[in-house]
Amino acid sequence: GNYTYRTRALRGADIRYDLRLRFIEAAFGKKTEITVERNVVCPVCEGSRCESGYQPESCDRCKGTGQESRTQGFFTFQKPCPKCHGAGQIISHPCLKCRGTGKIKIGKKVSIKIPAGVDTGSRLFLAGEGESGAYGGPAGDLYVFIHVEPHEFFVRDDTNVICRVPISFIQAALGDKIEVPTLTGEK
Repeated sequence: GNYTYRTRALRGADIRYDLRLRFIEAAFGKKTEITVERNVVCPVCEGSRCESGYQPESCDRCKGTGQESRTQGFFTFQKPCPKCHGAGQIISHPCLKCRGTGKIKIGKKVSIKIPAGVDTGSRLFLAGEGESGAYGGPAGDLYVFIHVEPHEFFVRDDTNVICRVPISFIQAALGDKIEVPTLTGEK
């Protein structure tokens, strides 16, 4: 009937997460846990958007189609119903937990393994860790964007790591022994 377009399985939205790493963490990689805020199906109404004992009602203005038609000459124009905003349904008794949206926002811990050598602009992909799908659809994906904080001495040049150590003009002119830091902390 009129409800088939609303009950088709819909894939969940993808989520972007921006992760800041220290230079050393990016160089050697690490395992870490992040908390991702995402929408999940409301556990109280189980996504129905209604208080217990109630169901969505068919919109009386558009007769549940979600669309309004208007004819001008030979042309028929359709636009979303202004009463139900294209949903075809009215929620007269919204769930108090999710305020009638059918979803709530929760923080979920996700373990990620950051490979050695990532740089700013690197992107990690975790399938199925995005927003939950609707009507039985699959979850979206999680994209972790890496931002590496600059280091006091080290700088990346493609796959090379360059160490910049400040020395005085006298040290440069006369020669001097200096200790140079390494990524592992050894001199």
